Amino acid sequence: MLVAFSAAEWQRANLISRRFCEGVTGWEPSDLLQEALKSFLGGNRVWPADLPPLVVLKTAMHSISSNARKHNQASPIDGNVVLDPVALSADAGVSPIHGRVDATPESTLAAKEQMVAIYAALGCDEELELLVMAWADGIRGAEAMQELGWDAKRHDAVRNRLVRRLKAMNPDGGASK
Repeated sequence: MLVAFSAAEWQRANLISRRFCEGVTGWEPSDLLQEALKSFLGGNRVWPADLPPLVVLKTAMHSISSNARKHNQASPIDGNVVLDPVALSADAGVSPIHGRVDATPESTLAAKEQMVAIYAALGCDEELELLVMAWADGIRGAEAMQELGWDAKRHDAVRNRLVRRLKAMNPDGGASK
């Protein structure tokens, strides 16, 4: 099944793994993708024959990242504590600790609703979906072109199509709520 994956499907799998790794301490996107593949090849997970390969891989990565989050939350060590390297003091020798701000359930729900509306507006355009996934991961400009394997002309054309679709979602031209 994985041999038949196209380059676009591998890009999607990489972008999905990047999304699932957000907020998971100690995991890189490539680690998550590799762990999911290892679980299938090792026989720890069963590959359902009736589902598309990307859906099966996405489900496995979601499960693994969810388990990692639960493990991190149950751990006595808070992996989400960030040390502020700028605030190092020569006298103290220790950096102050700042906790990260977690999203509220309301903001998470609003973000999911916006993503559903955006994907509905894309109309199953594979290039637009890839660009939205890259933007959602904070990848822009030359880095996005490199990640997606596009030249500047193709990137600009897809970006312009995406901007037109997004403007069509909000015809008054103001900021979306």
